[in-house]
Amino acid sequence: MEKDKKEKLKLAITLAFIIIAFVIAITIMLKYSQEGETNMPFNLSEIIVVSSAEGVTKAENPDNYKWNLDIMQYNDIYLHIEKNEDYDKNAYIGSVTIENFSFDTPNVGNTRVYMPSSTEGSLFSYDDTYLINRSLTYDGAESSNTKTLEVSSQGGNILFRAANTEVGEYVSNDDAEISHNGTLLTKTNVNLEDLKYNISFDLVIDTNIATYRGTVSLELPVGDIITEGTSQLDEKDCSNIVFKRETV
Repeated sequence: MEKDKKEKLKLAITLAFIIIAFVIAITIMLKYSQEGETNMPFNLSEIIVVSSAEGVTKAENPDNYKWNLDIMQYNDIYLHIEKNEDYDKNAYIGSVTIENFSFDTPNVGNTRVYMPSSTEGSLFSYDDTYLINRSLTYDGAESSNTKTLEVSSQGGNILFRAANTEVGEYVSNDDAEISHNGTLLTKTNVNLEDLKYNISFDLVIDTNIATYRGTVSLELPVGDIITEGTSQLDEKDCSNIVFKRETV
């Protein structure tokens, strides 16, 4: 009888430990799913979005108009990757990739994403050569250089452009000069709400320690570009973006 009691007590204690361990594991998993990595070697520390518009001269102008422009609305997106000074291991960036783009469809136009132009002069070109079809990778290097698609191995900026390439056109001989910014949209029949859309993409930071992935979501364009010409969002609190370690 006494032996049976001891066996039952051992079994109860064992079951209790199993239940406690299971509860702890589930708690850790839920916490990780909500908060992700809390001590990465590098963090996304700032997102800057510059929204505006511009006119691009059409290739053909048979009637020799003074202004014969396709109007583009663009959003330049800068992502700053910063080294975590509290991280106690020697870490460096191997590459930073943006991928898995998802768009809402704006009421007017057609959205595309572009990598920086490698040519001198213009920061971006609407040539299909620079279209981002699936992903864009910045390789780790000694210093950051958007033209060569390189990011400093110790943290730096990456850049791409989300553009609405079919907002409208402006064909006229009237204006002596025009401003190549958001005020150019007054030459069309679109309003700001017609141009609004949401974009999301994955940001993948590959380091010598591990690879980390988080999803960034933005509403574009930012600000009232029709009135302001150029508007800017500078977000320094990126704590709402959850990064998780990629499994090998």
